[in-house]
Amino acid sequence: MITDDEKALIRNSWRLVVPIAETAADLFYKRLFELRPEYRQLFPEDMRNQKRKLVAMLAFIVKSLDWPDSAWREDVAEDEDLFLIVLALGRRHSDLYKIPEASYEAVGEALLWTLDYGLGKKFDAPTRAAWTRVYQLVSMTMKMGKLSVAKASKADDALSRLVSGAGNTAAPASYEDGLPKGA
Repeated sequence: MITDDEKALIRNSWRLVVPIAETAADLFYKRLFELRPEYRQLFPEDMRNQKRKLVAMLAFIVKSLDWPDSAWREDVAEDEDLFLIVLALGRRHSDLYKIPEASYEAVGEALLWTLDYGLGKKFDAPTRAAWTRVYQLVSMTMKMGKLSVAKASKADDALSRLVSGAGNTAAPASYEDGLPKGA
């Protein structure tokens, strides 16, 4: 899985992203559409809410990395379970939004480019490797969501609440603790 050192690198780099979260989201989608212009048609014209959802999901992932190993042996509420939330996200991307599986490579490339551009020298080789590992795990889990049998669950509801909370107009600093205010 992810080592404690990798978790620390991700948390520390995320703290640097928080103050520039809006700009980072702009950069991410700009880069994604440069890499794959045909993906632009998969998104709404007004990207504000989509950008907030991206930052909210990344914040949730970073926050989830803080769980101690012992917590993974306990029962976890579905709306706090990273695995179930990411499965639901993958299912939605596949079934609802018709996002092609091939897009995961371009999305990963755009994410790493955004972090590199936004963080500069702070996005060193170990930090890049840690983010790459997390993205690989998240994208693999999302792909598994496409294959899941259950079409709706509490995790789907939790995902909806998570990203709809991102629709708040709170300042990007509200993502510092891993979740937007009100989520």
